[in-house]
Amino acid sequence: MKANERRELILSKAKQVFARHSYRDASTSELAHESEVSEPMLYKHFGSKKGLFLQVLEQFGNRFTSNWQNHLSQSAKVEPLKALAEIGLEYRSAIKADPDILKVFFQAIAESSDPEIAQVTRRNNQNARAFIRQLLEQAQTEGLLDPKLNLEAATWGYMGIAYAMQVSLMLSLDEELDEAMLNEVNQLWLRALHSSVQ
Repeated sequence: MKANERRELILSKAKQVFARHSYRDASTSELAHESEVSEPMLYKHFGSKKGLFLQVLEQFGNRFTSNWQNHLSQSAKVEPLKALAEIGLEYRSAIKADPDILKVFFQAIAESSDPEIAQVTRRNNQNARAFIRQLLEQAQTEGLLDPKLNLEAATWGYMGIAYAMQVSLMLSLDEELDEAMLNEVNQLWLRALHSSVQ
């Protein structure tokens, strides 16, 4: 197996182990065993357990956000408000397709007293927020939203919906915040954007 393939395998298996246990409880011996490598090989690739955790956050966080953005960008090219209306459902689908990464994201928040973990976690959140802001700016530029609308406030409003959705999935409340309810929340948010500036 090539070095880059081995690295990908280790990251994928590590994501599963961290999701199954936690960052603190996952042992390097289990991480190595699941990846079918020795502990020295694990250290050679990532330096430490924290180094491995950071790479899982970085790689899968970037991949998750990139896939989600690429899909929505196709809608945004036609109509940014349509993309904004669909964004919650697409985000929910992306999370449900990879529940392990959501668990790892929450663990990272719990470990955010560590500056390095906090930095990567903050960057992942900033990337998602920047994408929503970009769609809002596009809609505003095209005259679909009031030019006086506070886009930063609107962006944070949507992030609140995203965080609520994450919590509902983590706590198995997704039947209560199901697709129909989430679609209604999205529509309420969009209507609020149109009526917020008189």
